[in-house]
Amino acid sequence: MAGTSCLVVVPARRESTRLPDKLLLAESGRPLLAHTLERCLAAGRAERVVAAVDGPELAEVARAAGAEAVLTPPELPSGSDRVQAAVEKLGGAERIVNVQGDEPEIDPAAIDRLADALADGAEVATLAAPFPTGADPADPAAVKVVRDLAGNALYFSRSLVPHRRRADGAAPLLHVGVYAYTGAALAAFAAAAPTPLERAEGLEQLRFLERGVPVRVLDWPAAFPGIDTRADYDAFLDRIGTPR
Repeated sequence: MAGTSCLVVVPARRESTRLPDKLLLAESGRPLLAHTLERCLAAGRAERVVAAVDGPELAEVARAAGAEAVLTPPELPSGSDRVQAAVEKLGGAERIVNVQGDEPEIDPAAIDRLADALADGAEVATLAAPFPTGADPADPAAVKVVRDLAGNALYFSRSLVPHRRRADGAAPLLHVGVYAYTGAALAAFAAAAPTPLERAEGLEQLRFLERGVPVRVLDWPAAFPGIDTRADYDAFLDRIGTPR
C-alpha cells in the first residue's frame, strides 16, 4: 500500500519497579532496548525510528542500535505522553506507531499493519490476540478488550470481560499494547486531562474512548512477550539461545 510510512517512537525510561534498569540489561550481548529498536528498524513502513528516552544512557543505546534518540522529561505520566513530547521535538508527524521499549520480540509486520490502518482512515489503532493456552483471562495484569461489529473498541478492562453466560458467546480478547495514532489524535490525547474510567482502570487508552475517539482493534495471532520481571527476561534469553 503506497503512502503508509510512519514514525515509530519507542518510549523508554530507566525507572522500573519490578525489574530495575531493565532496558539496560545486556546479558544477551546487547541492551534490551536495542533488541526492541532493531525489530522496529526492520519494519517496512518505518520511515524513522526514534527512542523517546529520559536520560543519556538510553539515548546512547538507541544511537548505537541505529535509531534516533530524543530526550523527554522523566516526570511524564504515560508512554503516550512521552511519545507526544518526542513528536513535538521532531516537528510533528502525520502517522505514529508507539512500541514499548520492553517489547524485544515485536513482529515488524505488526508495525506495518498498524501503519496501514492509519492510511486506511483509522485515527487510533491497536492489536488484540487470543489468550495463550494456560493463561488466566481473569488476571488483572492481562488487559482485555471488547469491540463492536465494525472492529472498534467498546471497552478495555483489567476485569474479565465479557462475562460469558453462554458458551457460544464472544471469548475474552487479550489487548496487545502497541498503538498507532494520527498526529492530531495523539496531540489531542496528550492535551486532555485523564478521564474517570482511565483513572479507575489505570489504562490510558480509555481516554480515547471516553472522549469519543474510535480505536480500531486489529486481530493478531499472538501477543508479544513483554519483559516485566526477571523471570520474563530469563525466558527471553532462553528463547533467543543465550547461554546462562
